[in-house]
Amino acid sequence: MVDRIRQLLQDKQLTPTQFADAIGVARPIISHILSGRNKTSLEVVQKILAAFADLSMSWLLNGTGPMWATAAPVAAAAPAVV
Repeated sequence: MVDRIRQLLQDKQLTPTQFADAIGVARPIISHILSGRNKTSLEVVQKILAAFADLSMSWLLNGTGPMWATAAPVAAAAPAVV
């Protein structure tokens, strides 16, 4: 997940300090995650997803699919009542 967080920082052109401020966590938390000292907690993941609503959860957690979520698929129309 560290590599994906780094990719997110690069994509959004954010420094680790700016990223920490954007998601609302203490700056040392991000520093420790990026250095490998600490693993990413559920709380940090939730804050990342809340701050970047268009970020794909599957991509962040598992590295699968596109980085950015696409618009929700349109639900199939209900059959017309005659």
